[in-house]
Amino acid sequence: MQWRVPGAIRALLFGVICVAQICAFNPSGLAAGQGAPRVLFINPAPPEDQYWTLVTRMMQAAAQDLGVELEVQHAFHSGDYTLKYATLAAERAVKPHYIIFRNVDEIGEDVFKVTGAAGINTITIDAPFQEKELAPLGGPRKTYPRWLGQVVPNSLGASDQMTQVLIGEVMRRGFKGLIDIVAMTGPEDDIGSQVRLFGLKRGLKDHRNARLKHAFPSAWDSKVADREAFKAFRYALNAPVWWGADDNIAEGMVNVLRNTHRKLGQDTFVGAFNWTQPMLTAVVQNQVHYLAGGSFVQGAAALILAHDHFRGKDFAEVGLNYTMDLGILYRDNLKSTGRIMISDAWDRIDFRRFSRATNPALTQYDFTVNRFLRAVLGQ
Repeated sequence: MQWRVPGAIRALLFGVICVAQICAFNPSGLAAGQGAPRVLFINPAPPEDQYWTLVTRMMQAAAQDLGVELEVQHAFHSGDYTLKYATLAAERAVKPHYIIFRNVDEIGEDVFKVTGAAGINTITIDAPFQEKELAPLGGPRKTYPRWLGQVVPNSLGASDQMTQVLIGEVMRRGFKGLIDIVAMTGPEDDIGSQVRLFGLKRGLKDHRNARLKHAFPSAWDSKVADREAFKAFRYALNAPVWWGADDNIAEGMVNVLRNTHRKLGQDTFVGAFNWTQPMLTAVVQNQVHYLAGGSFVQGAAALILAHDHFRGKDFAEVGLNYTMDLGILYRDNLKSTGRIMISDAWDRIDFRRFSRATNPALTQYDFTVNRFLRAVLGQ
């Protein structure tokens, strides 16, 4: 079966290509900023969201090392709130130098207009822009010169890989017949959810013995996912593979599967995203079997880029678009990584090593999760 690449995914792939090369922009010899750079992070989730709390925790550790004044506001998955906080920041007497945000509900261009008029730089994270949005923008530093760059996890590749290992696990267990996969995605109009779903479909293309039986949209919320997973279960009572687009959704799926007498790790296998502590525990307990993640370092990466730009070391010299490869955890490889994640010891990292402004020997940025994990160990 041939899968046609949607426009939004082509936009993401463009970002991947730009990682290895300098995108078309010539820095204009920035003078180093005086004092501490002020950064506003508009966290797209509510304060209780464990994944985005982990993103914030990494950013706070990086800000402390780099001497950045970091402020955090929460947008509750709302584009309106995202724009509200950007507008309020633009109206201040003392404005942030940089705003780091996720393009929620296609609010990105409105944010660029407000912040650009106020002289505030922006860096976007987590989700690529859809093609219809990207066309008038042209990419970072084009239509809106103060949109400096973007950091995007390679959720497409991770979803593809996770789908294939889930199918392989079922086959190793001697399953006969067509392997049905039930997917619970995020909101239908969320580009991050769309990218992960397309990665699942791409992972199926070489497996004629597997199919996506149903894809059910949900919210980035475990309580909503509980209800949606119960509905999904009625349509696929015997599906051996359940795929969740994030940790909150996977939590709801696992709750339903446990209460419907499925034998997790025997006749049912679950894949999910995000290395939060509840998900790591679920892997240890054989309730989630493959866990894609590592994107929690993206906020710290964006903050490092902002810091370097402020200090006169413009990251345009090496690229404007950064796509971060993710990893897959399972019980056999969890031991060392899980210990680091559970320790929450991000303040052990010397983030100055990752900055081209404070580490002149650094010629390229390395924002891979494995590099940050090694740094916790002092490597």
